[in-house]
Amino acid sequence: MPLNILLISYNYTPELTGIGKYNTEFCEYLAEEGNKADVITGFPYYPNWKLFKGYENAYYEKEELNGVNVIRCPVYIPAEPSGLKRMAMDFSFYCSTLLVVIKKIISRQRYEVVFVPSPSFLIGIHILMLRFFWRKTKFVYHIQDLQIDAALELGLIKNPWLKNGLLKLEKLILEKSSIVSTISEGMRAKVTAKSAVAQVVYVMPNWVDDKVIYPCKVNVKVIAELGIPAHKKIFFYSGSIGEKQGLEVLLSIAPKLSLACPDLVFVISGSGPYRAQLQLEVLRKQINSILFIDLQPSNIFNQLLNSVDCHLIIQKKQAADLLLPSKLTNILAVGGLSIITAEPETSLFEIVQKNNLGLVIEPENEESLLESIQQVYTSLALNKDSEMILEIKNNAKAYAAKHLNKKSIIDSFLNYVEEFQLK
Repeated sequence: MPLNILLISYNYTPELTGIGKYNTEFCEYLAEEGNKADVITGFPYYPNWKLFKGYENAYYEKEELNGVNVIRCPVYIPAEPSGLKRMAMDFSFYCSTLLVVIKKIISRQRYEVVFVPSPSFLIGIHILMLRFFWRKTKFVYHIQDLQIDAALELGLIKNPWLKNGLLKLEKLILEKSSIVSTISEGMRAKVTAKSAVAQVVYVMPNWVDDKVIYPCKVNVKVIAELGIPAHKKIFFYSGSIGEKQGLEVLLSIAPKLSLACPDLVFVISGSGPYRAQLQLEVLRKQINSILFIDLQPSNIFNQLLNSVDCHLIIQKKQAADLLLPSKLTNILAVGGLSIITAEPETSLFEIVQKNNLGLVIEPENEESLLESIQQVYTSLALNKDSEMILEIKNNAKAYAAKHLNKKSIIDSFLNYVEEFQLK
């Protein structure tokens, strides 16, 4: 039976990465399968923290994109996001979307499911209000990132009154949602620890669209046009360039590797609040082995994923168990080799170690990162993969095929929602 679903989130297409990517793929899949999908979202800004061309962000705007009805709401977008500015952004989006939600209530629109991804966790407040008007609706609060926990770990929230208030509000949203879901077992454990009421948490992992990301033969010309040297050994980072990643470590180890690994080049593909700062440091230190490129459309991105020699998933200790990097799913889908920073007992560490999907090292350990890169480079310099590397690559492809298929993940979730009985 077709469902009528409303998604509320400030991230949606044409954003290529992060939560917007998954929101878009989720809603477009719903529409393809004959469901009715409506979206209340903001104007695209991520990961550049800059409004995309063609959007004004001054008024409300409606559009239909691939069968999905989209309402865009104005939102404050800070050019240099800080903890306080991000909270202001969340509040501005809550206020602008509130007007749209109220209009839907007055016009007596109804939905079988309201799907609210977090962040922004504040959008969960809509669930608290809508329960009074749409009593037969199932409200899904889907946690992509534990926003408050991340802010606390990174020291962005220091006021004890604000901290306690936000945690109590988060707990209330969790307890009043019909279904709480998240993306990993580690995240589920953290969510269930927050409330004695919200103990049943569904795990819906981030997926890979195997029609978009898949193993392929690389077009060397396409890669060369990006300014990436074909004869070098490429160690690749793709994604947001922000405080959680700790990419400044590459600026420290790149000069140390210049003699032992002369053909090594780090390629950083992405945008974010810290990219300009990193680029300036690279220029100041005259580091020739670090290149920056922009995020690429999916067809070129797939070529990139298949062409590089080793992928880097780097993040700081504080962020290690708060989010499972979505970039890992793409790497696994193409059978890529990766060096991953993760602490023991975190979701990322357990998944990679249990299934032998990559080389796992301690976060913020420069020596371990340097040694791992040298180890991989030495093997690559001999123009052959070691048995260890071949096993990792094969395991990666097998894991992606079994656990990360978009259709099976979304279908399983929809079946769970349809069978769920309201409290």
